[in-house]
Amino acid sequence: MNYSFSFFKDCLISGLKYLPVTLRIALISIALGTVLALIVAIIRFYKVPVISQILTAFITVYRAIPMMVLMLIFHLIFVMYFNDVARFFHSNLTVNDVGYNPLAYFVMTLGTMTGVNECFRGALSAVPKIQFEAAQSVGLTTTQTLRRIILPQMFPVAFPSYMSNIIGVLKGIPLLGAIGVIEVMQGALLEGTKSYSYLEAYTAVALIYVVFIAIITIVFEKIEKKIFVHQPTIGS
Repeated sequence: MNYSFSFFKDCLISGLKYLPVTLRIALISIALGTVLALIVAIIRFYKVPVISQILTAFITVYRAIPMMVLMLIFHLIFVMYFNDVARFFHSNLTVNDVGYNPLAYFVMTLGTMTGVNECFRGALSAVPKIQFEAAQSVGLTTTQTLRRIILPQMFPVAFPSYMSNIIGVLKGIPLLGAIGVIEVMQGALLEGTKSYSYLEAYTAVALIYVVFIAIITIVFEKIEKKIFVHQPTIGS
C-alpha cells in the first residue's frame, strides 16, 4: 500500500481538532503536579516524621510501575467503584456522565508530581547548609527562609531538569487513549481507521508533537534566559 498524503492530511486535521483537549490536560496536570511536587519535595527535604517516609515509599512504588499499567489499574478502579461512591454521596452521576477526562487529569497530575518532585528535591539539596544557618541566625522562620533565600536559588538549578520532565509528561499523553480519552492520537486514528491508513495517522501525530514540543522547548528556553540569567548561583 502506497503512502497517501491525502489520508495524511485528513488524519492531521482530525488530530488537530482534539489538540485543545491535549493542551487542557497538559496545562492542568502540569500546574497541579508542579505545586504538589514542590510541597512534597519540601516535606521530604525537611524529613517530616511519618509523612516524608510515606511519600517516599509512594513515589518509589509509583515510579517503578509502567505508566500504561497504572492507567489501566486506575481506569478499572474508576469504572468499578465510581457509581457506588456517587450513590454513597447521594449523587445520580455515573461514569458515563463524567467521562474519563477527570481520570486523565488525576493520572497525569500524579505522573507530573512524582517526576518533578525528584528534580526539586535534588535542587533543594544543592543549596549549601550555610544558607539555612545564616537565615536562622537573623531570625527568619522556615517559611521566610524558603521564600526569600532557598527557593530563588533552587529554581534556576531545577529548571533544566524540570523542563525535561515536563516534556516527558507531554509525550505520555497519547497513552491516555488506553483509558478512553480522545486526544490528538485518538483523534487522528478516528480518521485513519476509516481507510486503514494507520501509517498516515501515526505520522500525522508525530508531526503535531514535533511542532508542539518544539514550541514548548523554545518557550522554556526563553523563560530560562529571561528569568534566571541574573539569578545568583548556588552559594554566591
